[in-house]
This record gives sequence, structure tokens and C-alpha cells, in this order.
Amino acid sequence: MKVKALSRVDSTYERERTGDIHKLQRNLSTAEHPFQRAREYTRARNATKLERHFAKPFVAALSGHIDGVYCLAKHPTVLNTIVSGSADGEMRLWDLAAQETLWSTTAHKGFVRGIAFVPFRDSFFSVGEDKVVKLWDRKQKEPLNSYLYPNAFT
Repeated sequence: MKVKALSRVDSTYERERTGDIHKLQRNLSTAEHPFQRAREYTRARNATKLERHFAKPFVAALSGHIDGVYCLAKHPTVLNTIVSGSADGEMRLWDLAAQETLWSTTAHKGFVRGIAFVPFRDSFFSVGEDKVVKLWDRKQKEPLNSYLYPNAFT
């Protein structure tokens, strides 16, 4: 027959210094906690809400960039077209419906800091860490115009 004995170590209940706060022991008896059921119900409800929130399906990943993507721009009139710029200077034009790259080029030396579409056209601007603003057309691999500035864009 096994006999279990309770033992108490005084150091877990006593203060180390006189300035310390007294250690309080919690009584977890359900009879002495009238709001425990309501508290547990609230915790369970919140956990369920969080599970529902994070259970949304992952739609798609647009893979193709080697380095991290730091800027995106959507086309103002074509809903399924976006342009992305990455940290290695690469830009890609994406078709979201087909989840594929329509156009890509190495646009800048260093980070692509910003992208903006020209309204009602297939042109877009890119701003790089290399102090250059470039105007692009999706039909060409080379920029239409380049503007060099004395200071870097951050």
C-alpha cells in the first residue's frame, strides 16, 4: 500500500526580506468562487472566437521573388493586376487570377522602396534605394524614363 504524505517547505511561504510582499496562496475551490463558471465560459468563448478568426483558409502564395517583398501596388482599373518590388531590386507584375508572373525585371540596385501605377495606363513608377525613379511599361523590359536624384529614398 502506498501512502502519500504532504510536505511543506517553509521557504515557499515566507518572505525572503522584510520589505517583500507577502506571498498569497490561491484557493481554487469551486464552492468558494461563485464566478468561476462565468469566467470559464468567457475564456472558452474567447478561445472559440480566436480559433474561428485564425482558421480562415490560406488562399495563395505568389512565389517567385528570391528576397523579401517590401512594396506592392495594385492597378487602379484592372482588379487582378499587382506589381511587387523586392529587396534585391527585382520587380514583378502579377496576374492574381492565374497566380503567375506576367512580367519581371531587375529594376534597381538594392531595395525597391515604392511602386505606383499611372492611372488608366499600363505604366508604373518605381523608386529605388539607388536614388533613381523609373517609369516602366509592362510591354518593355527597359524603363521608359529614369530620373536620378542626389539623395536616397527611404
